[in-house]
Amino acid sequence: MKKQMLVILTVLMAVLLGVGVVAAQDAKKMDKDKMMDMDDMKSGPHHSVMMAYKQNVLTFAKALRDMSKGGKLADADLARNAFAEIKQSMEKMDAIQKSHMSKMSPEMREKMKPMMEKMKADQVTVKEQILALDKAFQSDSPDASAVEKHAAALVSQLEKMSMPDKKKEMPDKMKH
Repeated sequence: MKKQMLVILTVLMAVLLGVGVVAAQDAKKMDKDKMMDMDDMKSGPHHSVMMAYKQNVLTFAKALRDMSKGGKLADADLARNAFAEIKQSMEKMDAIQKSHMSKMSPEMREKMKPMMEKMKADQVTVKEQILALDKAFQSDSPDASAVEKHAAALVSQLEKMSMPDKKKEMPDKMKH
């Protein structure tokens, strides 16, 4: 009887150990799959085009900030054209993101949830600055200090959103 119990316990322990090893491998595989999904998404066409539009917004926001420095806006029509490009690029980014999200599986959306929440918070901040710029451009002679303030805040937010990408490109000795 003792011998049978010993054999049963040994077999049971072997089975449990095997199950544990398989579960650990599955967990590692899921983490690896998640990273591969993120890498695939970042190298995909949606991300690439969205980043191009984001760079466009950043470039025009810098131009607006710079042309309104010192509380003076030399050419309001040119500034309005730059702002129109910002709005158009943001609309294109929103459309691409909605299209991409609609094609994503529920499992992938769940995996992406934490990142998507952060992106939404960043987008709210960006959209607040764009609304403030829109308001500044409503009058015949826009308030240059308001344009500079909101364009600078927009530039700051967009650059902050780009930081993780820049850190990856830095040599290890420069990261801190």
